[in-house]
Amino acid sequence: MRAPLLLCLLLAAGAAVHALDCPPGLTGETCATCESDEACAALSTPDQKYTWCYSNHTFTPETVARSYACSTEDTDFASSISRVAVQCNTQIAKCDFHFAINGYALTCSALQCKFGEDGENAIFCDYTKCSCDSGCPVVNGVSLAYWLDRQTGKTAMDCEDGWPSSLCTIDIDGMNAAPGGFQARCQVGECRTD
Repeated sequence: MRAPLLLCLLLAAGAAVHALDCPPGLTGETCATCESDEACAALSTPDQKYTWCYSNHTFTPETVARSYACSTEDTDFASSISRVAVQCNTQIAKCDFHFAINGYALTCSALQCKFGEDGENAIFCDYTKCSCDSGCPVVNGVSLAYWLDRQTGKTAMDCEDGWPSSLCTIDIDGMNAAPGGFQARCQVGECRTD
């Protein structure tokens, strides 16, 4: 089965995905992107005191855990791809890409990632594995869970300069909605200490 077939099968299947109600100051499909310093303070633990929300797309040496809340509205992908969220941890070189294709929620975990070399906004990951979040469909006798389990590839995400949101291109091998990936407007947030 060829990689672009996945998109065709998911588009044919369709499913309902329900949105979360986020606490104040947090946004995104996983409620992980901060919008305010107060939201970060509320997430503090005895071991980790967050004091402010960093919302610039540029990676810095202080970047550790970064979340993106994205929307495909007003892009060519609005009718097929939704609920886009990305969480990255630079200390373990990993990103999780969450999105829905025609309502089916997927997570692609990307490993061996490189972040914003030379002060850029880009992410490049050498290994990616995707799975359905809850129940992959069977379409025309094809089990997507079985197929996804055998797919691996690279992932890239590159965002234009912008604040508070910017246009990003997300390209996941085997999940291509179009050559070169799909686009979404993303807001970034990262809770930081002093």
